Amino acid sequence: MNKWINNNNFAKILAIAVSIILWSMVHLNNDNTPTPTTKIETRIIENVKVQPYGLDEKKYILSAMDTDRVRIEIKGKKMDLISAFTGEYRIKLDLTNAKVGTSTLPLSVDLPKGLEVVNIQPSSVTVNIEERNTATFPVSIVTKGTPAEGYLLGKIAPQPATVKVTLPESQLREVAKVQGIMTIDGEDATMKDKRVKLSVYDKQGQVIEGAVLDPPSVSIDVPITPPYKEVPIEMKYTGKLPEGLVISKAQANVSKVKLYGPQEALAGVKSYSNINVDLSKITTAGTVVLPVDLTPPPGFEKIEPSSLQVEITTVSNSQRVINDIPITIKNDSGGSLQATITNPASKTMSLALNGAPGLLNTLTKNDIQLIASIDGLKPGTHEVTLQVILPRYVSRADPGTPLIATIEIKETANKPAVTNPDTGTGGNEADKNPGAGPEEQVGTDTADPTENQGTTGDTGENGGN
Repeated sequence: MNKWINNNNFAKILAIAVSIILWSMVHLNNDNTPTPTTKIETRIIENVKVQPYGLDEKKYILSAMDTDRVRIEIKGKKMDLISAFTGEYRIKLDLTNAKVGTSTLPLSVDLPKGLEVVNIQPSSVTVNIEERNTATFPVSIVTKGTPAEGYLLGKIAPQPATVKVTLPESQLREVAKVQGIMTIDGEDATMKDKRVKLSVYDKQGQVIEGAVLDPPSVSIDVPITPPYKEVPIEMKYTGKLPEGLVISKAQANVSKVKLYGPQEALAGVKSYSNINVDLSKITTAGTVVLPVDLTPPPGFEKIEPSSLQVEITTVSNSQRVINDIPITIKNDSGGSLQATITNPASKTMSLALNGAPGLLNTLTKNDIQLIASIDGLKPGTHEVTLQVILPRYVSRADPGTPLIATIEIKETANKPAVTNPDTGTGGNEADKNPGAGPEEQVGTDTADPTENQGTTGDTGENGGN
């Protein structure tokens, strides 16, 4: 060891090593100077939307909130502030435990990573929570515009006819109607299966926003038809009843029909008489229902209904004689003639009648007309065949035998000769059946009822001769 120490070269090397160590120690201590700190900045963001959550919207509704926007001040590194999007700043309102009524609740802030909230204004909001209630309302449909010229709009029936409306109780009390609007301008045919969106209106006619409708729309058919006219029906009969049977009652299940067609055709129609009831289908006494198909008359588009049913009751024939039926003289041509019935002297006749027992038992002489028409006759004595007018479903027992009255006609300068055995006037009753010829029996012969017209009610069934 002493040898190494006493060696001059070793001593030099050792000195150099110690110098290096000391230099290193000095310079390493100088490197512990502090690094500069990162700068923190702040930013103010206006009008950040409040986002409510946690409310059971099936049962409750947030009906009011004193503000839905807030102002926040945040801080963070400049780069973090620059890189954050506005949509990443979330102001939340927890309504999970909110009660019905008015309450003040705190706001919470959800910020991007690296940022902190400094201040929020306001830090709480006042809200009002209401229960949702549901009520059922009828649906009404209003139309906008008009159909094509001459066409008619029918009744619109929405399906379903009612809907459920859900609103806060305070708004539900203000509901006046649930309504949809359908445009029909210029339409000339029925519009089928159209969907119409519904709106809820308050008592001032304003739409209530936020209403929940179930369903939100309805299906409708919009009937658009040609012009029509409702007219009474007149039944006619074809075929013959079995021997010994007469009609006691005949009643259709409708009394009127609708005829659709041009206005010109509708103006001239008074009734619908193309209803032929086939009596040959009746085989025994009793009540039967006969179907009859209806067809529109020439010049008309359609008829409603397209068919009807006639209920006919038949009974065994009965007979009765009605006495002292007055003869009425009819003179439609006017002129200065005076007519007098000379035969029969009583100016009355008796008639043997067939019909249902109940009807015959109620008949009186005032229900029957015997008319002697002197139209076109000159002064002198004339044998005039009488026109017989009987109630429906009543006929003469001897229809082949004419009824004759002797009339004496004289010329007078004062007034036309019209004689009525009861009142001294004539012609008015006969005018109820214009155009009837001698021995014409309107609605009388049930064995051959092809001349019967019009509908009838119950004429009665009970009783005898």
